[in-house]
Amino acid sequence: MDELDDLMLLTNVMNLNNGVLRPRHHRGSRTTFDRLVRSGALVRVLPGTYVDATLVTSRRTRFAAALANSPGAVLWGTDAVAALTGSLDERPFRPRERVQLAHPRGHVSTDAISWVRRRVPVEHRVTVDGLRCPSARYLAVESAARDAGALLERFLRSGLVEPSELPEMVPLFAGSAGQDARRRVVRTSVDNPWSGGERLLHALLQRHRVTGWVANAELEIGGCRYFPDVLLEEAGLVVEFDGYEVHSKPEVFESDRRRQNALTLAGYHVLRYTWKQLNDEPMVMISQIRAFLARRSATDSAPT
Repeated sequence: MDELDDLMLLTNVMNLNNGVLRPRHHRGSRTTFDRLVRSGALVRVLPGTYVDATLVTSRRTRFAAALANSPGAVLWGTDAVAALTGSLDERPFRPRERVQLAHPRGHVSTDAISWVRRRVPVEHRVTVDGLRCPSARYLAVESAARDAGALLERFLRSGLVEPSELPEMVPLFAGSAGQDARRRVVRTSVDNPWSGGERLLHALLQRHRVTGWVANAELEIGGCRYFPDVLLEEAGLVVEFDGYEVHSKPEVFESDRRRQNALTLAGYHVLRYTWKQLNDEPMVMISQIRAFLARRSATDSAPT
């Protein structure tokens, strides 16, 4: 094989592996490999692991290099979240930044890699664009021991996790720290809450036996898709929770008004509640919802 053939081979391998090369896998092309290193076209980022110099700040490439250097490992933490959500390229890989990896045996963390000891079952390992990760449902339920369900809510919003998948995940973490918290989060996630406020709203409705509702069910109105926080379809009622941090943003404020107008024009009644009302005046909320349901029931049963 001449040098041109070697160069084409190595280039194709890099293209297939997110810009990563390991010389131990290409001993027959060592002369060409060494020439690329001397020219600066390849950069060593880990022992025995090199990347295309033009991709040295690419998070995808640096994650791929760490995984290539660590068979049996998977991405972990925020790095795994970035891979699963397709947000890898939002910012460059910084000097002295460490890749987060998990491995069954664990390793001593270095300047390049931060290690966590985790045994992720084979059936809950996925590959996203060449990067090994835990499945979204595995990572979200594992994280619930520390984040009160924040990651799980994010994955529910984006459709990466389905509520029906969650209960079967809890036994996988039996005996590990935070298991009681995981059980609580999963138990309150089967109704599909997309935020902590929605989680509290669902619990309030359940506690006061308000039934017949679904959370974040898709409605198509005028060619647009809407996902009401709580929908009581039979009563034609939508209950919305407005968290200040999100709903005070100008773009969300505008979107909320368009959404409410569309729902109203489609025949739905909309009741909106804030975080303060949810926490300070829960019985006012329940009374108003019950009053609406009672009025609708009386109207429906009135003789015509």
